[in-house]
This record gives sequence, structure tokens and C-alpha cells, in this order.
Amino acid sequence: MDQVKIGAFIARLRREKDWTQEELGERLGVTNKTVSRWETGTYMPGVEMLTLLGRELDVTLNELLEGRRLEGDDFRAAADERLATAMLSPGQRVRQWLARYGGFAAATLILCVVLGTVIWADWQYRSAHPQDVDTERATFMYQTGDLKDILYFTLYREEYYIFTASGEYLEHGSFVQNGDALRLNGGETARWVTIKGKQVRDVDPRDGKLITYENLFDDHAFFIGKPDDIP
Repeated sequence: MDQVKIGAFIARLRREKDWTQEELGERLGVTNKTVSRWETGTYMPGVEMLTLLGRELDVTLNELLEGRRLEGDDFRAAADERLATAMLSPGQRVRQWLARYGGFAAATLILCVVLGTVIWADWQYRSAHPQDVDTERATFMYQTGDLKDILYFTLYREEYYIFTASGEYLEHGSFVQNGDALRLNGGETARWVTIKGKQVRDVDPRDGKLITYENLFDDHAFFIGKPDDIP
């Protein structure tokens, strides 16, 4: 189907009627800009609109789709071709498309599909396996149902700080990372905590209960202030 040829045919039929694009558009309920796009082959009218066009321009749907007037054998041949095309299997349609547009277009299409699949798979994997945050500079938060009961766990240049939302610092010390574990050296005894994805598993320094801190910012480099009163 040649859109440019069909558009030129519509334009010729309109001029034969001595109509402007605006006049044809009024008859069809569309704007003159829409008619202009049809005539330049920018896009095709829908099937219902093609039927209305044929009625207004005194041509058949087959003639519109062929982009020329048909008579006798030509008309029957065009009708047979449309019917044969409609009966093609999906595989036959693909082979016909390849014959028309060539292997380069097919390779480009396949490449786009593969690239889209890779991007989608990468997004799925990242969603299911978030990367560990940068322990050089990160802030995590633990919160229960009570908004006042919030703890912050901050990592900053091989030191860590645990403090409440009110600004009370509960613990401070150095840490050493080994894989997905951190060795905290700040309380009465050193202890290990795990850091996985965007979470830190530790114990609440107030009651010893196991808790999970969530990374507070997607930008893991964000840091909530280092206390000046801690040496």
C-alpha cells in the first residue's frame, strides 16, 4: 500500500470536484490540516473514513487503496490481491515484509527487540537485587509505628554514628567492611552487622532487639550531619 500514491489520488479527485481541502474536510467532519496530511501521504485515513472518502469522491474502496481508477480486469485483479493479502498467514506476512524491505530492516528490527529485552531484563534484575549502598557516605533509618521512635545509622569515612531523631547520639565508633558485613568498633565490645542491598541489620542499642535500617536516600552519598562534639 503506497500512502503517497493514495494521497496524490485523493488530492486529484478533490480537485476534479473543484473543492478546497477545507470543503472536503467539512463534508467528512475533519479539518483541512487532516486532509492535507492524507494528501501528502503523512498518514492514512482509517477504514471508515476511506469509505466516506470513496462516497464523496465517487470511487470504490479498492480504487482508493490502489491510488488509481480501476476498470474491468484491473478492478477484479485488485480485489483478488486484497483478498489474498488478507488470507496470508503470519509467517507469510513476515516473508512478504522481508521481500519488500530487505534484510537490513529485519536486522534493525531484531536488534531493537533484543536491546529492549536486555533493558527490561536489567531493570527487572535491579528491582529484585538492589545494589549495596556506598559505605563511604550513607544514612539509614529505623522507624516503628511511633514517629518519635526513629533511629539513624550513619556511615561516614570509616566511622559510624547511631542517634535518635531528637539528636541524642547513642553510639559512635569506627567500622571495617568485609563483603556484606561491617565490624563496628564503638560499643563496649566489637560486633558485626550485615549490609545488604539498601538495608542494614543491627541491634537496637537501647534494648538489644534485632532491627532493620532502611537506606534513607536514593542518592546514597547524602549524609546527615556528623556531630561536632564527638572526637
